[in-house]
Amino acid sequence: MAATSEDEDPIGEGEAAGGLVSAVVGQDGLLDRLRLDARAMRSGSKDLADHIIAAVRAAQKDQLRRAGESAASPEEAVDPEQLFRRLDDMEAQAAQDFARLTSSLDETLRRLEEK
Repeated sequence: MAATSEDEDPIGEGEAAGGLVSAVVGQDGLLDRLRLDARAMRSGSKDLADHIIAAVRAAQKDQLRRAGESAASPEEAVDPEQLFRRLDDMEAQAAQDFARLTSSLDETLRRLEEK
């Protein structure tokens, strides 16, 4: 199984039946590619289905593992101070927007009362 580059979203790769069945899932965990070696087609339909399921599950587990590793990287860690500053900015902006809305409603009500 090949690792993704740092610029790519985490994908998962898995295989079953000694590599005769392989699967790749995307960042969303959904099946992206499925490869069946011709020799895998010789097994019965139940065995083939079981191999496909095993390969897809292995790929999904690999994707979850890789996603956990990329989220845990120090470069992408959340800085609490920066998060608090952003929340404070959002709160201040919301207060300003609410004040403008209230002022506009007051002005509208005043005009309606004058009529």
